[in-house]
Amino acid sequence: MLPITELLLSTWWLILPIIALVFLYLHRPKEEKTQSRKIRRGVDRSLTYPRQYPCGWYRICNSDDVSRRGQIRRAFAFSREMVVFRSDDEHNQVHVLEAFCIHMGANLGVGGRVMPGTNCIQCPFHLWEFNGQNGRCTKIPYIDGKIPDKAKTHSYPCVERHGMIMIWYHPLNEPPHYDAICVDELLGDKYEFRGNYSYPNIQMHLQEFAENAADVQHFQPLHGQMLIPWTKIRVPLVYVHHTASLVFSDQTHIAYFYDTAMIQLFGKPYESTKVDASITFYGPGGITLFRFDGEFGRIYLFHTHTPTNYTELDVEFRAYVERKIPRFLNWYIIGNWIAQWQRDIDVWENKIHKRAPFLVKNDGPILKMRRWFSQFYLSKEEQDNIADTLDW
Repeated sequence: MLPITELLLSTWWLILPIIALVFLYLHRPKEEKTQSRKIRRGVDRSLTYPRQYPCGWYRICNSDDVSRRGQIRRAFAFSREMVVFRSDDEHNQVHVLEAFCIHMGANLGVGGRVMPGTNCIQCPFHLWEFNGQNGRCTKIPYIDGKIPDKAKTHSYPCVERHGMIMIWYHPLNEPPHYDAICVDELLGDKYEFRGNYSYPNIQMHLQEFAENAADVQHFQPLHGQMLIPWTKIRVPLVYVHHTASLVFSDQTHIAYFYDTAMIQLFGKPYESTKVDASITFYGPGGITLFRFDGEFGRIYLFHTHTPTNYTELDVEFRAYVERKIPRFLNWYIIGNWIAQWQRDIDVWENKIHKRAPFLVKNDGPILKMRRWFSQFYLSKEEQDNIADTLDW
């Protein structure tokens, strides 16, 4: 069988038409996209989805965004404004607090500053100071005596791993139910970071991504044709055969999705192009981990979703690749995966949530996935008790 690199070289005759197609794609008229958005304004799709943010771990920003001691960054997630900052003490830790000061509502992320040698941030309005670890007010410069115990802002549990700042979200402010993701294999020097790819403002609900893994019948119709990496342009006569499955772990917050993909060129499968992909859901999908295995080696790809509203996500991919893998090859594999993911976006951004879908035999374990996903929502009784907190 041809190795994947030889297969690419043997199809050199595809390069010129592909370049032409890329040129046409980049210079395509924008009218079609504008029209679809005009049509979408007629239906409020968000009303068909659960009006909750699932409890779990989420990427709020990257380590590079607050790389210096004392650096501050604004962030927005779960319809909330937050302030992210790195302490100026020996611990050099990142903290995440509610952005608006409990005193008079000033934004700590606008004009606030981390106090030298501490993990406290100072409000720009009246110079109150708040501890990043627990949110407690540590100083009010114009009062004597004890600071009131209730002088406290919300502090999000926070970890820094794999170049990401991750926070735990729970509308009742319960402590983390499980640990944030940590991939021991990435802690050595066998892998290297090879880039992140950001896609803000994707108009979809997080639950759709989880259900997509259970919807086994959509793979061939939507992902069965080869695309030019990083584009939506189809490659004629080149197809991809998928074999997909879903497994739920004994650890209740973890689920696994498996997909074996193989290129078929003019109807002939090429075993050397086979890639085994495994996707691990660590919770509801705020942090998911893709692993690609083949003759070339192994690639890890973090696929993260941060809800900014009920049906709006900031999405980012972060790639960690075995050093022996050529950069072109990881660009090609990741680019193919993201190109296929973009095909899903066209559906997600225009569909509604069917609370009682009309399913038939062999549709896949969609309802089972919904039951698994429901563990990350509050019960109806809990929802009724904190309706204001959920911003309903």
